[in-house]
Amino acid sequence: MTILKITVEDKQAGLLRKLLEDVSYVKNIEEEHLAIVEKHGDNDNDSVVNRIKKILDEAKGKDLFKDIEDPSEWQREIRKEWDRDS
Repeated sequence: MTILKITVEDKQAGLLRKLLEDVSYVKNIEEEHLAIVEKHGDNDNDSVVNRIKKILDEAKGKDLFKDIEDPSEWQREIRKEWDRDS
């Protein structure tokens, strides 16, 4: 058995679904609606990198971690919390 995943425009999904339903060897059709992600490049990795850069640029100058005096100790405490949650 092979699973194929495809992405199509919403307005064309119904047509493709109808076509696939008529094919005898198609065993199952699952539908998942995705939020539209703005593409910044030719591949997904480029898009992810650009989104991360945008988030980091927006965070600049906001002193998000100014209250952390010892980053290593802060990380140890976070890990302890994770271990307690497990």
